Amino acid sequence: MPLAKLSSKCQIVIPAKIRSRMKIKPGDLLEITEGKEEIIIRKAPLPYVDALENCISDIWQGYEAELDKARDQWGR
Repeated sequence: MPLAKLSSKCQIVIPAKIRSRMKIKPGDLLEITEGKEEIIIRKAPLPYVDALENCISDIWQGYEAELDKARDQWGR
């Protein structure tokens, strides 16, 4: 079982193997809860907007410019 030491600033380092396996990277949010005698750290779920953004296909890239062009043509 990996151990982590609490720094003087009350920070811990999550071991590299765990970060890799959990796909945790700098900037990710972690959810911290407490049990009776344990601290539980989980990767926080993505907000719905971010999750949807990850589902966007490249097929729609640049489509906004096409829409603007079409709107301009209809507006004439």
